[in-house]
Amino acid sequence: MGILQALHHDWRIRVRCTTTHSLSGTPKISMTNVIIIFIHLLAAGVALGSLIYCLLVYLPVVEKNISERDENSPSYKILDLLAPATFASILILIGSGVYFLLENYSAQVGLKPGYYNLFGIKMLFVALAFFPSMYVTFSLRIQIADLDLNPGNKKLVAKTLKKMIGLSRMTLWMLVITLFLGIWLARY
Repeated sequence: MGILQALHHDWRIRVRCTTTHSLSGTPKISMTNVIIIFIHLLAAGVALGSLIYCLLVYLPVVEKNISERDENSPSYKILDLLAPATFASILILIGSGVYFLLENYSAQVGLKPGYYNLFGIKMLFVALAFFPSMYVTFSLRIQIADLDLNPGNKKLVAKTLKKMIGLSRMTLWMLVITLFLGIWLARY
């Protein structure tokens, strides 16, 4: 087998394509799969990019001279925007991943042993990213947003913001590990 044939064979296996073009022998990839993969990668880029920028670049620079966090601090304002964007990106990642699996169900028969073990570990990390993101978006964020309705929460703002930042960092690391496992699974 020549080098070009080996590369072509390796690429065809990686895409998990079972049909080839009748004249050229190149694998056929459905447009649906291309769109699903694009949406999946776009959502991953938005989630990871926004988390990395906000938590590792923006917040350390802005909070350098701030002694106390309150409901008007830059950390709350950016986390108020970051939490729903991250949660929506994770939902899109889960939806596009499930749709891709359902769309390509028949191509999953010939996968190597251990693939589903690794896939299960990846799903564990997805859950570990999903639930803290949901908690930050729908619980912690609301505690600060509703200060006019619950003035007693004003004294909890600094602790809530610290918890939001910590859980957002946890979400970031869970998504990074999930990304690593996803790349590993694509090569499996």
